[in-house]
Amino acid sequence: MKKGFRILAAVLVLCSLLSLPAYAVTPTADTGSGLGVFEDVAQMTSYTFSDLETGHWAYYGIKVSYDKGILLGYQDGTYRPENEVTWGQAIVIAARIHAAYYGNALNVQERPGDYWYDPYYRYCAAKDMIPSSCPKGVNLDRIAIPRYALAYIFSRTVDAEDMPTISDRQITDLDTIPAEYLDSVKLMYSSGVMNGWKDYSFGGNRVTTRAQIAMVIARLLQPADRVGHDSKINSDMAAFEANLENDSPAVQVGSSYYCVYKYYEDTSTQLYALYRTDGNNNISRIYTCKSGERLDNLSLYNGKVYFCVSTMGTADGKLMCLDPQSGKMTTVYTGNAVEAYCFYDGGIYALMFTGYAEQVADYKFTFGTISGGEFIGVRDFDYKDVMYFQPYGWNGCIYFKLTSEITLKKPDGTDGDTALASNLWCYDIARGEFIKLSDININTSFFDGHVMYFMAYDDEGNYDLNLYAMSVQAPAVVKTVGTFPAQTGVRYRSIYKFEDTFYCLSSFNRNLYSMDKSGSSRLALMCGGVYDSLCFTDDKAILIPNTLATSNVNEIKVYNAKSLSSRALYGDWMGESCYYRGARFVPDDGQPYYTSGDESVSTISDISITVPQAFERDGDFIVRAKVVNNMAATIDFRMYVVKVYCGNELVAYDVNKMVSMEMKQHDIQTFTFVIGKQDVLGSIDMTRDDITIEIVPTYTVNVEDTGDNVKEPDPGEILP
Repeated sequence: MKKGFRILAAVLVLCSLLSLPAYAVTPTADTGSGLGVFEDVAQMTSYTFSDLETGHWAYYGIKVSYDKGILLGYQDGTYRPENEVTWGQAIVIAARIHAAYYGNALNVQERPGDYWYDPYYRYCAAKDMIPSSCPKGVNLDRIAIPRYALAYIFSRTVDAEDMPTISDRQITDLDTIPAEYLDSVKLMYSSGVMNGWKDYSFGGNRVTTRAQIAMVIARLLQPADRVGHDSKINSDMAAFEANLENDSPAVQVGSSYYCVYKYYEDTSTQLYALYRTDGNNNISRIYTCKSGERLDNLSLYNGKVYFCVSTMGTADGKLMCLDPQSGKMTTVYTGNAVEAYCFYDGGIYALMFTGYAEQVADYKFTFGTISGGEFIGVRDFDYKDVMYFQPYGWNGCIYFKLTSEITLKKPDGTDGDTALASNLWCYDIARGEFIKLSDININTSFFDGHVMYFMAYDDEGNYDLNLYAMSVQAPAVVKTVGTFPAQTGVRYRSIYKFEDTFYCLSSFNRNLYSMDKSGSSRLALMCGGVYDSLCFTDDKAILIPNTLATSNVNEIKVYNAKSLSSRALYGDWMGESCYYRGARFVPDDGQPYYTSGDESVSTISDISITVPQAFERDGDFIVRAKVVNNMAATIDFRMYVVKVYCGNELVAYDVNKMVSMEMKQHDIQTFTFVIGKQDVLGSIDMTRDDITIEIVPTYTVNVEDTGDNVKEPDPGEILP
């Protein structure tokens, strides 16, 4: 959903959103039946087993199995992860799961002459869980169980409805599986509970270690941990689904980035355009919108770049496609504005903006498909229904969130206020049906394979700090991945995933927090401004304010995706920044401004920097600067630090790295720095305060034969 529309509608839902959490549903599964009964009854720590380290590949699965009381260790305090699982051990585990799942009594009272596993064997035999090849007596605990037999027993521990198909991979060695076990192997494989090998074989004659069976248990009890595969999805965007829900200004194809950017044709005309860049000033403008048009929603499909163009103030728009190989641009659809879209099984599923109105609450939308340049509508929606709508295709369905009005309950149980709740729905393509899948009130989310990751509301009226996961095909069981710091319990937060790390961007406290797959969280990045969303490419992380305007209070920033280091401004990284190209600002008529005249404000004597004008405008503090290279060599301008003083007090600063810009001897460059007044300047008053400005340049001197001499500012001088 376009962030611009979200902002416009804020006044419509603010009161109801603020009141929603006090009565919201805590995202936990219904207990007392099915998979929901498997609550934690213990807590494994790094000291529980003497032979198990936290870095072990199966540590997570072992912890889940132990915490839920299914798989325990040995009396000497070891776990022995590489030991092979015997028939007896597998039957004991299966009996525990089956009895808990169905609410049956598990009588483990031994009879004279019993082996320790015999009571469990009798239970499983009575439930028709034992295959014909099962050994008898003492051999039950002496012989390792083959994988196909393990699949047979475990496939009978829970109902088939709790093991839906989430993988369409074909098993390459089905002909090696005995007929008695074939259906069980197919079920466990397609449900993502028991995986195959790299060649997609099942390896039915292989045995299973205690580490491996722990992972099987974890996947069986927690559907979000299962391994899915759908050959019909848009694999190009599989790792970057969060981009689509939270704005997507850039995509990457090979070493090229395709970026949406708003630039200034003159002081009053702003134009959106699609650029291609390598991040090193090699840039070309691919597509330019007309005045009054907006470009957004970049995505990839089959190696091609797709984006939306819409005419502001209307419901008109189009979907465009660029082939990077040929450079050919085509119009996929023209008519209504494409508000959100996804690719699935070769088709385009889209939410169309079909009805413009003076009031945002009266906007109209239609969900349907785009085929052959035509849009085929399936269902109409009001704006309040689709405020957080982003379609996603998986296993024959299109998943999305719909909002609906609910009546909240007061603490005394009586009806209270009404509010808008966001819930998970799907559109079943084959049946043409819309199905509500969950009543959980979702705050922010993204899809990853068959799993939806989300944050929600708690019962105390606050934003829940937990990151949750649920399989969209088995949504009754919700897994808690971990807990983010208390600072993320605010409005305007969003979540993401890059490789194996999760992120929560909390715009109110201006920080980005990370969480590893074990659930451990930490502060990853201090953003320094109010940022609403994040966009990942293959190797970049792009921090985005609530608009792509280059003169925004906070400029878009670009980081290394893995390290979140080496920040550059989005425009500078593209080579098309308002800081030295395009945008020009003028003070409002009659408003005072600061000037340094001919006096340099640079901390480097051979790099003269004067400030012709510095002034306030539209909540920003604008600093114009003229830079002259008086050094006896060519330099690469690399970074600047702008400091603003009131009297002797440092009241604002701006620190920005950019792609090196070459300045030959006596070259002159002009820059326009934009500092958010509300962000850092506080109550500065241009009419009375004694303003002074200092600029610290950072550069590389290009000296032949002696290498580069880099002048860096003292880090202690950058920030107060």
